[in-house]
Amino acid sequence: MVASALALPLMIGAAGIASADSYGSTEVQAGPDGAATHSVQAGTHRGSSSFHENSTAAGPDGAATSDTSATANRNGDSRYRQHSGWAGQDGAGSYETHSSTGDGQGVLSGTLGAIGL
Repeated sequence: MVASALALPLMIGAAGIASADSYGSTEVQAGPDGAATHSVQAGTHRGSSSFHENSTAAGPDGAATSDTSATANRNGDSRYRQHSGWAGQDGAGSYETHSSTGDGQGVLSGTLGAIGL
């Protein structure tokens, strides 16, 4: 009986965790050799979901940044983007990768439709 009484609050707490519709985390560091940040944000709202992660760092040898984001909505439209850039004593550079689907079709249904299946 005691175990049942203790289990109920745990089940209610676990249900609250499982139904969370947003998440966020941020970390910031600074010291004599430079500074850095890292953040993650994710959430759901009205059938849509999103994820965003960002990192930056700067020090005596240069600076860098990286950013990743992804979204999807209830219609199957989705977007993904990843971008990084850096600069230092030897030069600078950047790159980006992105993709998206639209017209209410997900990646798989859009691909299958494009090849006639």
